[in-house]
Amino acid sequence: MPAGGARPFIVGGVEYGLRWLVIMSLPTPMTRLRALRPVPIFRGLTKEALFEVAQMTTEVTYPSGEAVVREGDPGDALYIIVEGTVEVDAGGRVVARMAAGDFFGEISLFDGEPRSATVVAVDEVVLLKLKSSDFEKLLTIQYIARSALESLAKRFRAAQGSKMP
Repeated sequence: MPAGGARPFIVGGVEYGLRWLVIMSLPTPMTRLRALRPVPIFRGLTKEALFEVAQMTTEVTYPSGEAVVREGDPGDALYIIVEGTVEVDAGGRVVARMAAGDFFGEISLFDGEPRSATVVAVDEVVLLKLKSSDFEKLLTIQYIARSALESLAKRFRAAQGSKMP
């Protein structure tokens, strides 16, 4: 057995050590691409464009109960939920529950104001993080800009409890 007690594993008759296992499990742009495909603001993109978006993201994980973003903090990124569930708390009141395929954090990126809500992991959550500078580049793509604005409008109407045309 190797030092540290880590057992090698065998695939197809070939023995691999722990270092190879870690390398194999690292998220790649292709696995991120699959996570981005169902997200509404990216749904109309070509595979090539979606691959470019995937390369801009980084994967982050938060344990249950941990805040991903806090109300009042500066907004520096958009988050896309890959796995798990989060709750959105605004002004001390839970206003939404989100799961895989949902995204949050775009409001601060649009207006430059502090975060409007705290988002907390309900269970362990895996997210793709897209920095504000990369989000701004994506807004030059008309389809993404329109989809992001539609999402904002839906969230605004839901928050207002309105069915206005």
